Amino acid sequence: MARPKMETERKAQILDALERIVLRDGLAKLTLAKVAEEAGLPRSLLRYFAGNKIDLVLLLFDRMIERGEAKLEQLEQVRQEGLSAPKLVDLVLDELLGDEDLSLMVDELWPYAALDDRIQERLRGLYQRLCLELSTHMAADGIGNSDQDRERRAYGIVSMGFGAAFFVDIGFMPPNPDALRKVAHQLLLSDGPD
Repeated sequence: MARPKMETERKAQILDALERIVLRDGLAKLTLAKVAEEAGLPRSLLRYFAGNKIDLVLLLFDRMIERGEAKLEQLEQVRQEGLSAPKLVDLVLDELLGDEDLSLMVDELWPYAALDDRIQERLRGLYQRLCLELSTHMAADGIGNSDQDRERRAYGIVSMGFGAAFFVDIGFMPPNPDALRKVAHQLLLSDGPD
């Protein structure tokens, strides 16, 4: 049995290599041999520390979700420091949904979410938390007519940002790059139905 520190270091080494491969080549061409070579480890050690291809994908998914959760923690700290809701929306669009590497990884991993309830639950929790953070911030700024109204607005903003992140990957972008931000701010600040 590997020492805990060594196991953590090896998994990080493997995940770093896996992430580089996915960002460079995508998941479709992923093989254990490529990951082992990129990590500089024998394939037997790769299998010992990370398992098979599906296990690797699950580990990578966990890493991406942890990264997203860390960004959410930063957003929560920003809210506690008193940043306005429009500035928080900018941070969400730029820092979380605008992170190109994170978006590319999510694009690659998304099809696997349909195969695993644990992944679905973690993803759902991440996006629900993002919407909650936005709606909590809106409530603190007096935006919206009710909690339900704020939740709808937050969902709309997250959906627009998420969709835009996917569209960028296929080269479908708005003529004006600030258009999404302007629409998100309008959704945030406009009078809406209760």
